[in-house]
Amino acid sequence: MRKKTYLIASFFFILISISSGSAYALEERLYDVAVIGAGSGGCSAAIQAARMGMSVALIEESDWIGGQMTGAAVSTMDDKTKTRTGIYLEFITKVREYYSARNTSVNICYWGSDTVAFEPWVGQMILKEMLRKAGLVDIILKARPTSVKVTENRVRSAVVKVDGKEVLFSAKVFIDATEYGDFIALSGARYRVGNSISPKIDNNAIIQDITYPAVIKQYKDGLPPELKVQGAPPGYTDHLFKFRMTIRKNGSTWPGDYPFSPVVHNAYRAIPDPSNNAIIDGGKPETWTSITKTVINWANDYPGQNGSSPNLSVDFLESPNFRALATREAMLKTLAFLYYMQTELGMSDWSVDNRQGYGGWFSTDWADWVEFPEKYRPILSLFPPFPYVRESRRLVGIRTMTVDDILRDEKLGRTLTSKPHSLALGEYPIDIHGKNDSIYLEADLGETKEKIPNDWNGDGGLFQIPFEVFVPEKLDGLLAAEKNISVSRVVNGSTRLQPVTMLTGQAAGAIAAMSVIQKVQPRQLRPLDVQTELWRSKSRLSLFDFEDAPNYSASWAGVEAAMLYGYMDPLTEKFFGVYDKMHWVEVRDVFRRALGIQKFPDRELQALVTVSEFSSWLEVLFKKDIKRYQGVIDGLAGDKPLTKGKLASTVLALLKVAPEIKDKK
Repeated sequence: MRKKTYLIASFFFILISISSGSAYALEERLYDVAVIGAGSGGCSAAIQAARMGMSVALIEESDWIGGQMTGAAVSTMDDKTKTRTGIYLEFITKVREYYSARNTSVNICYWGSDTVAFEPWVGQMILKEMLRKAGLVDIILKARPTSVKVTENRVRSAVVKVDGKEVLFSAKVFIDATEYGDFIALSGARYRVGNSISPKIDNNAIIQDITYPAVIKQYKDGLPPELKVQGAPPGYTDHLFKFRMTIRKNGSTWPGDYPFSPVVHNAYRAIPDPSNNAIIDGGKPETWTSITKTVINWANDYPGQNGSSPNLSVDFLESPNFRALATREAMLKTLAFLYYMQTELGMSDWSVDNRQGYGGWFSTDWADWVEFPEKYRPILSLFPPFPYVRESRRLVGIRTMTVDDILRDEKLGRTLTSKPHSLALGEYPIDIHGKNDSIYLEADLGETKEKIPNDWNGDGGLFQIPFEVFVPEKLDGLLAAEKNISVSRVVNGSTRLQPVTMLTGQAAGAIAAMSVIQKVQPRQLRPLDVQTELWRSKSRLSLFDFEDAPNYSASWAGVEAAMLYGYMDPLTEKFFGVYDKMHWVEVRDVFRRALGIQKFPDRELQALVTVSEFSSWLEVLFKKDIKRYQGVIDGLAGDKPLTKGKLASTVLALLKVAPEIKDKK
């Protein structure tokens, strides 16, 4: 671990002027990296940065870490299986290990056998353990930034209210991983919100609906009286039609047509229950009746296109008062659905789970609502601390991803072109909760409803998320993660899910750490240097997963780089040809494409190449700059044939020490 230039939680006292003209001592804490928001992306960013030797402050407004996965109770992973890599794969592996030790299945949600789900408190516990082992990470809960200091076009520090006390956090790089993009707004960086761009914000524009999930379980030994919904909650009749059209007591089985049955509802967001000894498999409908724990996250989107509003307005992100009001109404809608379950659906022994650990901090003032009936307090106090927010403010980055960047070939299951600067993979189909008519999309990006594919038929497919979407167009000292990266509203419909946000969070953490290590601003980094760290963490970045180049093989990173930068072609979609023997003509072509080297010594181009011959040739090729490349050349020895995998790895090693990289495709 490298020597720290900053001391963790160092304390200094700085005089800060206030409006009255007086001054007060403000505690300062210094870190290499400050991650604002401890959601799925924020935790992943903190883990990656700490593993790279950084001192990290992980600052979270609520009293939960894990964001949408835990604090919002969306603990059924929206996982299409091809993005199980990097920190996300580590996380779900630990989830499986935890429940396997308790003889409990995790593949019980989404009506499929290859799915992953967990209880929110278990997800939080695993994240805390991963953070503890990652390195120097201070987790600061119930802390909210109130202002950001920018000098010379660089974010330098932020005043954070921690349990009512103002503390100054200074860091070399800040990462906005909040659920709403709040830190970006404080920084002054331009951002997109709805289909407008700051500072010219259209508060009447729309964003996707929110949902206030609730973890519920079956109380087989009898429902505690306080957990029975005492009468129809406010607004119940307004939602009843939607509830009945979605889930009905005598509804359809899956697959089928709306409305569906309560059993189908429970299997959709089912989560493990170690106290239940029944064998449950999400892909086997005959086991669904044994489910005893699930999440209400269906039919309760808010506003859910009820009334005259087409969607939630931008005011939800821009106005704290409206945010609190909308969140409270979303809670009541979920309470109404719980009442519907206990009454019309006949699930009288089901209610909120009283063992998740919720009940501390809440993002809304529901408990102080004058019109709020006291009889609902015992139930709402067991709701998650904050809602599931699908669309936040989105940074205007060096580059903004549009729908054209994620159009995928259904047969191949991926995009047709590769992005050399890829730092993360996404896979989910485009899923926009609410209106997606052209008038609600970004005209300046050329986004229209007609361009949105119906990619649910092929379950999406792989796409790549490049370096440039994490970095602001102009401002330094700041990066985006979580749902705040530089994408259009349409692309957000595919990048907002848990596997993607963990991978983009990991990428942001790697960018931040590399920026500190190299003592440059993030925009000045070579993406290859960041990619190298991500490959070291076994995070896959290319569109290909070759059977002859698994991530534990010596040539894996080289093969990844060859596919990203396009200097080698695979044998097939499934095989790279790692063990193929190389001829001089192939060596020539690779060096032309990778390093722009056009001159090639006289060789019998059709002759096979040995490793020793290759090494000798490199010494001649780089003799004018031998010190730079000697370390790579020294690693080549022996008279064995040069293989394609060895060639790919060697070229990657050369590119790492080369003064620049050729982004040729």
